[in-house]
Amino acid sequence: MRLKWKIGLLAGAAVLALGGGTIISATQDADWLKTRLADAVESSTGRHLSIGQLHVWILPFPWVEAKDVKLSSVAEDGVNMLDIGQVRARLALLPLFSHRIAFEDVSLISPQVQLRRLADGRADWHFTPQERQSSIGGSSSASSGKMHWNLTVSDLSLTQAQVAWDDAVHHRSGAFQVAEGKVKGLSGNAPDFDVKLRKGAGQLALTGQTGPLLPMSAQLPMQLRISLTVNGHPAGLAHIDGSITDPQGQKVYALQIGGSVAQLRDLNVFFPHANLPEGRNVSVDMAVGGQGAQPAPQSLHVRAENVDVGAWLPQAALTRVVVDTAALTDPVTAQIDGQVGAQVLSLRGTVGTMQQLAASEHVAQQIVPVDLTLTQGESSIHGTGTLSAGASALDVHGQLAHVVPGGDLPSANDLKVDGHIDVADTASVVRHHAVPDVLRGARGAMDVQAQSVNWQGVTWAHVSTHATLQNSRLTLEPVQAEGNGFQQVGRLVYDVAGALPQIELAAHPVFLPLPVVERWLGLSSSLSGTVQLVGAVSTQGETPEDRRNNLDGHLGVSVVDGSISGAAIRTLLGPQVPVKGKMPVRCFGSHMQFAQGNANIDMLGLETPFLVLHGHGTVGLGSQALDMHLSPRVLLGGASASSDVAVTGTLSDPKPRMDPAYEGRYGISIGGNDGEGDNCPSMLSAAREGVAGPDAPQKKAGKEGKVMNMLRGLGLFQ
Repeated sequence: MRLKWKIGLLAGAAVLALGGGTIISATQDADWLKTRLADAVESSTGRHLSIGQLHVWILPFPWVEAKDVKLSSVAEDGVNMLDIGQVRARLALLPLFSHRIAFEDVSLISPQVQLRRLADGRADWHFTPQERQSSIGGSSSASSGKMHWNLTVSDLSLTQAQVAWDDAVHHRSGAFQVAEGKVKGLSGNAPDFDVKLRKGAGQLALTGQTGPLLPMSAQLPMQLRISLTVNGHPAGLAHIDGSITDPQGQKVYALQIGGSVAQLRDLNVFFPHANLPEGRNVSVDMAVGGQGAQPAPQSLHVRAENVDVGAWLPQAALTRVVVDTAALTDPVTAQIDGQVGAQVLSLRGTVGTMQQLAASEHVAQQIVPVDLTLTQGESSIHGTGTLSAGASALDVHGQLAHVVPGGDLPSANDLKVDGHIDVADTASVVRHHAVPDVLRGARGAMDVQAQSVNWQGVTWAHVSTHATLQNSRLTLEPVQAEGNGFQQVGRLVYDVAGALPQIELAAHPVFLPLPVVERWLGLSSSLSGTVQLVGAVSTQGETPEDRRNNLDGHLGVSVVDGSISGAAIRTLLGPQVPVKGKMPVRCFGSHMQFAQGNANIDMLGLETPFLVLHGHGTVGLGSQALDMHLSPRVLLGGASASSDVAVTGTLSDPKPRMDPAYEGRYGISIGGNDGEGDNCPSMLSAAREGVAGPDAPQKKAGKEGKVMNMLRGLGLFQ
């Protein structure tokens, strides 16, 4: 035993003596180690490593410190992939004898990482190791004066790392912070990861193991877990399990990936430009296979609840979403329940296969069959056709018993549709899906019918239209309905082929809720009732203001048995008129011509139980400037009082004043009868351009007390 101890001590001393000489040589000449590190990194990655300063210490244990460390990017354009202010690491001694630099407990302090994918597809995370060249005649590389050194790293830690990426191929970019990261056994068979990433108020914690990375093995297994927190509260979980075969070559994938979040909007912390909507209990599970640069899902299972899709479809929400496919060649089935406003609807059907949907963009012109049914109770609308990133086609037919979208939108009963739609470039329409973009990218024809339609108290029966979309021009002609005891016919054209959208409207006649028309014209709500429109107008522009200012054409407007607000009366006749609440309106009529940014009103008439008014004038559509000349007449039993009033200013700030007669005098006429004849028929006929319409209600007995109050308010009596 004593002999063995002596032999061991002598051998150890010899090793230390020989190794110590090498180590001391290295400490005396730090450039020696710097050069070998750069060679080792370039050999294994194909990138250039530069080190500003390098120090080596022997005591209390061998360790190195490097400053201003830089690793070049794939572009070699001066933008570094990696910038590290300071690196510290323990240096293993014995591996130096076999020309291997082995670092332990490597610490990276505040590194800056810039990951880029260039427009030509080259990426910073794709390394190209240099092949070791064997010299001719069997001589080693050392004979050329340069010996190959290997580099290994066992444990790695980093703090306060800043990571940014810029993908010029897919036009994506972003940044995050690695608050803390530890990798144990990096050069072993099962590296262990514990990394914490931060993005604003969110934190992502990655833990787990993979197969050998330095060097990477032919089979790379992995078992990774991800947990998300937002504002310190748990937000979601995810996992990646499986393996990648030949990760540096063909890359054959066999992975199971899944995850779930309680609130979908929490992911906006990590992806601030995604603008994800509200959604609850969202989960995704998939098997990933394939190979090369395009791994593909083999199976997919998606679940979600209460997803708000109002940004794409107003007042729409999905109460339940289920998407499933069990195999690559099986159809992808969708089961979606939701509502639009108060309307409860369900969507069922299939959309191609996972193999078709997961195809890369350059081969996605293949045709995907689509078979979807929108149901409401026992009624449904069925759509079948084909879908691709290029041309798509869909046939639609069926009936829904009730359509109640809610809000300010009309509701319908027994809605029937039958038609066909073609899209030339589906991918473009998906990316840009504003109404003008959809009209430019699609064409088709559709017949639409409804047993009845109701909109803010106005009801139509037997509604129908034929819609055509061709050359970026949507035409609804004719739009027919029955309502208010009359047959109604209209026409709508929306043309986006030119630089500015153009709109054409025709009514012969059409009855609409008055608040809707006032909202379209940007007017305050003063009259209430059902308005009858007769005429034809056109306009163009991107904004409501532009469309109002560019109106052209003629329009007649009439209302019977409605009401007018006291504020509107005071606006026309002066603030002293003591009218509160609403005043009944027997009839109202106006006819106007639109041109050059003005509404030229050639006739304006109004009759209430206490007031008869007629006049004419001009309203600026853009400026809202008023130049109105009115003749109000207050009815008093069998007599009346009248005067001429000029109104200037604007719609928001009118300026009424007495209007002089033709000889230049101001006057008030009192006496005479209160107009035993009925003014409404002639007024309504002029406003309706001779088209038939409902009659005004019969006159009611006046109330002299209220009339006298109005006269006193006008200053006619004390």
